[in-house]
Amino acid sequence: MYRNDKFSAKTVSVSEHKVVKDTSVFSEEIRWLSKLSFTAKDTVNLDTTARKIKPYKISLSPKAKVLLPKLTVPEMVGDITDLNTFFVAVAPALNMQKLSATNSVITNTEMRKGNFADSIVILYGTDCIQVTQSLISSTKKYSVVKTDFDPPASFCLVPLLDTVAVKVFEFPNNFQMIQKGGGDKVNFFWGVESFTITTKVDNNTGQILEAAMTNTLHLRMRYNSSADLRSYAVEMPINISRKLKLELIK
Repeated sequence: MYRNDKFSAKTVSVSEHKVVKDTSVFSEEIRWLSKLSFTAKDTVNLDTTARKIKPYKISLSPKAKVLLPKLTVPEMVGDITDLNTFFVAVAPALNMQKLSATNSVITNTEMRKGNFADSIVILYGTDCIQVTQSLISSTKKYSVVKTDFDPPASFCLVPLLDTVAVKVFEFPNNFQMIQKGGGDKVNFFWGVESFTITTKVDNNTGQILEAAMTNTLHLRMRYNSSADLRSYAVEMPINISRKLKLELIK
């Protein structure tokens, strides 16, 4: 991850997935096994923290939904939500299965609104995304699909402040977040979020073989803000760039 073009951190996390069947629906039961965090200064082993996450299930079945578990461990919120996003990108609800050589691009008309708060560190977090699916290549065995999560053409949030509804970047703001600060203070972020996921899928099993995500955020930040977000120490720009890779280890 890069913050304002400077390296911030890198993490390597491992989860175990077991196929289980509940009634008529197949799911993947997920257990987090390990996590390493790398910064410019040190390396931190967070295996014990990763294992605090209770096993949970997600499913790509048309009869099920890709839902987040309850977020209770702050250090693992990013890992859990990122893995969930990789699965969302190929979920039936986003119409990847309808792609074909003659129908290679599908733009979902329904806006997707997310809530990523954990009520511990992220006290409030919402975003709003428009999804476009593109078939990059397809053979008898594999398909490669690109999923673009872009800000919609018009403002789509319920703004916490009037300023959130004011366009300051190339697109209307589609991201707002309140993060716990020191004491009774908070840090307030808002701006434009987008990400692209490229996924290689096994056509016979539907299994994700590998995937890559590029995530960018162009934000404004009110540092050490009051609870009503109107008084603060300083307001500044924050640009975040993340590159993620999902690998299947057999």
